[in-house]
Amino acid sequence: MNLNLLDEESMQPSEPKPCNFFKGEDAVKKAKQLGLPDLELVRQAIMIGDADFRTNTYYNRARFIARWGKIGEQLALLLRHSDPAWVFHNDSQPRIENIAKKIQIIFMSGNIALGHADQIVSAHCEKGFMTLKNIKENQSTYDDETKLRTWILYFPSASHPAYKGIDIPTIPFEFAYPTSFVQNSKAEKISILPSNHTCRIAFEIDNTLPVKADPKPVLEPSDEIKPDDFDIQLVV
Repeated sequence: MNLNLLDEESMQPSEPKPCNFFKGEDAVKKAKQLGLPDLELVRQAIMIGDADFRTNTYYNRARFIARWGKIGEQLALLLRHSDPAWVFHNDSQPRIENIAKKIQIIFMSGNIALGHADQIVSAHCEKGFMTLKNIKENQSTYDDETKLRTWILYFPSASHPAYKGIDIPTIPFEFAYPTSFVQNSKAEKISILPSNHTCRIAFEIDNTLPVKADPKPVLEPSDEIKPDDFDIQLVV
């Protein structure tokens, strides 16, 4: 596969592909069929990330990144105790991975199209090398059983109307399968937006529920012996 990330072909918008859109009970069935994570755990992770975000003030310049990190962290921790086949990786691009199911999931805030079948979903802000690489590998994944299929868990950005208006009863989120991308040719470094999702599975969170706080999950102690386990004193 051509992984020359700035080739002319990659920088051209590709033709839209048919997209299967699922919502309601059909979405629940499709998620189970594909082996995606427990939807209730995903809802909990997003709600906890939102609650943590609200405690950060305008002066915290990293509050948006922290929300993204909190949602991924919470989903990984919840899955760790309920379905250990899902493994969290924090290198390059944070993701959860299930080798048996040949699936990995990356996290990003989505645009205003979340939950709307007639609009084109993508990320709220541009992404970099690893997102581009995963999308390119998606183009041949079903022909190569050694590769993982990369799904994107899209949650609303903090600027989504669901967080601005009190009369919006639900918060949307989606699992989507990207097969192409739009390259920003004016950017000095790799800068893309996912596109051509061939499958979108849309869900909602009740926006009238009380905000959940971070439960601070306690990780199970490890039997591995590390240097920190020894009382090392400086001898003068």
